[in-house]
Parts: sequence; structure tokens; C-alpha cells
Amino acid sequence: MPLHASSGPLLRESVAQPPSPARSTGNAGYVYLIATVAALGGLLFGFDTAIINGALVFLKKDFGLTDTETELAASSILFGAVAGAAVAGGLTDRYGRRRLLFGAALLFTLSAVAAALPRTLTEFVVARLAGGLAIGLASLLVPLYIAEIAPARIRGLLVTLNQLAIVTGILLAYVASYYLAGQGVASWRWMFASAAVPSLLFMVTLLLVPESPRWLLGQGREAEAIGTLTRLNGPVAAATETAEIQAALAAERGAEANLYQPRLRQPLRIAVVLAVLQQITGINTILYYGSIIFTEHSGRVPLQPSEPTP
Repeated sequence: MPLHASSGPLLRESVAQPPSPARSTGNAGYVYLIATVAALGGLLFGFDTAIINGALVFLKKDFGLTDTETELAASSILFGAVAGAAVAGGLTDRYGRRRLLFGAALLFTLSAVAAALPRTLTEFVVARLAGGLAIGLASLLVPLYIAEIAPARIRGLLVTLNQLAIVTGILLAYVASYYLAGQGVASWRWMFASAAVPSLLFMVTLLLVPESPRWLLGQGREAEAIGTLTRLNGPVAAATETAEIQAALAAERGAEANLYQPRLRQPLRIAVVLAVLQQITGINTILYYGSIIFTEHSGRVPLQPSEPTP
């Protein structure tokens, strides 16, 4: 009985307390919408990377490419991706996450159209380099933007959405290649052009999402950042997260992060080893040259429009 009597006031007091930031749900639907829009960049990453697989066998035949030229056509996108990833960090710190994502969406769209219309291998390589730049930008910006938008309680879930989008894009590229392969030697043009549809969707939907509140606070635009955080997480959590972000930004300005400091060396080694192991398994051979391998070793060639289906 004393236990129940004493717990009554405590219970009433706890009910009267405002909700803690951890329990403030904010606008969950809006958060998922933003993450889904951003993840379209990951989908385009996968689609633009894998579409060369189905197109390469037609491209090689149409342009009469040698093996070396075929390799250049397939790998040109990687050179652009390296450049895009190298400059993405500095550009996004200067111009913002949303603006640079829009730039990547524009590059995806232009590259899709340009890769479908070339008259020479050089023109095709230039178009794919532009697509590679977009991929490099998206590879950094999409997970970064989602992480900075998402509440801590679901941040891991939403960042994982980017990886799901990438493999979904790869699958869609293979499906598109399968259904467009019946257009004859020019099938490869339709395959690349098909990427313009999700690229345009990405570009348009980016107009619906806000700038990263972390970037806004770093630029001194506190009112805008608080407005975004309030809509995402609710007013209570917004105040707490604003203070936490400002403290983190102040710490970063006071001492620039050094990846080579002793406590970070081991995690850095692990990250590098994992990245290397992903590549040396040989998966990229199948990802880029699967159609060539199949046609050269199976004795089958792509159907022409006039040929009957066996």
C-alpha cells in the first residue's frame, strides 16, 4: 500500500512532463519521403553502372569496336566516377547537399540522352564520363544527405535504403536490357535512353525536399535549420538536435579531423580492406561484361528484329 500511495504523485508528475526528444516522432512520413527521393540517386547509381552490360554487345557490333575499344567504352564511366567522388566533398560543403544532388540529377539526365545519340566512340565515352561524374557525386551525397536528415532512431535503417536502391537499380537495368534487346543493333541506344526516365523523376522530386539542417547551421542559417528539424522531428527534438549539431560543428572548427590519429587508424584499415575485398572478388567482370561473356561462350547472338524467337 505505501508503494502504491507513493507512486501516485510520481506517476502524475511523469505524465505531466513534456515528451523527451527520444520519443518525439515528428513527421515520420515526411522523413521517409525525403529519404526515398534521395535514394533515387542510389538507384541511378546502380542503373547507370549496370546498363552497359546489356548494351555492350550491341554497341560493340554497331561501332565495330576492338577489344581495347570495348574496354574503354565499358570503363569510361569509372574514370568519371573517380573524379566525381574526389570533388564531391568540397563542392557539397560549399554549395550544399540539395543543390549538388540536383546537379547530379541533371548530369544523369544529360548523360542518358547523350549516351543514346553518339555517332562515334569518342562521343559515347564523353557521355559516359558525365554519367560517371554523377555517380561519383551520388555515391557520397546520397548516404550523407540521408544521414543528416534522418532522426537518430531510424538513421541506420534509412541509410541502408541507399544500398537497397543501388542493387534495385542494377536489377532494373538488367530487366530494361532484356526487354529492349529486340530492337536490333540499335538496341543499346534505347537502353541508355531509358535511364532518362528515372533521372528526370529524381530531378523533379528533389524540388520537394529541404536542404540538410547540418549544412544550414554550418552556414549560419539557424532559422532555416530549426524550421527543417522541427518539421522532421518535432519542436522538442529540434531544439536538442540543433544544440548537438552546433556543438559538433564547433568541435570540427576547433580541430580538423585527422584520419591518421591513433584511435582512427584501425577502423580506417578495416574500411579500406573491406572496400578492396569487394572489388577483387571479380564481381565487376560480370557486372560490366556479362553479355559479352554469355554471347562468346554460349554461341548465341542477340536476335535481330526480323529473326524469329526460337
